[in-house]
Amino acid sequence: MSTVGIVLAAGDGSRLGGRAKALLPHRGRPLLHTVISALVEGGCDEIVVVLGAYADDVTAACPPGITPVVNPDWRQGMSTSLRCGVDAAADHDTVALTVVDFPGITAELVSTVLRAHERGTVTLPVFDGRPGHPVVFDHADAVSAAREAVGDEGARSFLTRNKQRVRRLECTSLADAGDIDTVDDLWRLGRPDRDD
Repeated sequence: MSTVGIVLAAGDGSRLGGRAKALLPHRGRPLLHTVISALVEGGCDEIVVVLGAYADDVTAACPPGITPVVNPDWRQGMSTSLRCGVDAAADHDTVALTVVDFPGITAELVSTVLRAHERGTVTLPVFDGRPGHPVVFDHADAVSAAREAVGDEGARSFLTRNKQRVRRLECTSLADAGDIDTVDDLWRLGRPDRDD
């Protein structure tokens, strides 16, 4: 069994003043590195990073061994990035899907969700009752989710349609699930090296 971690990082950060979330400084390095490190240390065999806006800059910041994939249709929403990522992950049995604006992600969270995943299910981490990332799919389910996705919804339609197969896994103690959408979020999430 092999697992690919897919990081969705194509957005333009418009609510953050128009800058790449992947390149925000976090613990002395780009936020992208925090997310990638958690996925690798948590058990992913390969990492695919889906890029759009700022693709050249983010590609240059990717650590060695990472597969960057450019989504030319990123302006049409997260669904297009999901399709690009899944298309690039065809050689793996399992997909761990996350977003780049998740500074609280930890290797422990990733490994816990991967270990809990069972074939034929979708494993969805839950934080204080709210769904989060990384969501773990069998590859075939990831393909179906990507095909069904429209606009900026990601895998939501697939998860709703297949809710009887979604395994909700309580993970509140394993990570701060907050994401970064605005400058105020940088303070709320305690990013120690805010640069603005």
